[in-house]
Amino acid sequence: MQISNNYVQSGTAEWVKKASAGESSAQAKKENAAKASSDKVSISTEAGKNNSAEALVRARANALPETREEKIAVARERIDSGYYNTHEFGKELANRLVEG
Repeated sequence: MQISNNYVQSGTAEWVKKASAGESSAQAKKENAAKASSDKVSISTEAGKNNSAEALVRARANALPETREEKIAVARERIDSGYYNTHEFGKELANRLVEG
């Protein structure tokens, strides 16, 4: 996204000068408003794509169930059976940590 900053850099300084010189603030505001209309904002195609990708991810995440009951059931069974306290699980966990 690109935003030109003409108004902030030059418009404000000119408004202060004119106000100090006794020009009416209404006239100074009109001139600054004319300069502000020359400011431009443009959104690149890439930024637009990122925004739509974010919307897609959010929509899919919102469509998922709040909890995944099947995963919870498997974890409960493993806890009840003592699986997480076994040597087999310790080796599996260590391998996953090493592999990343």
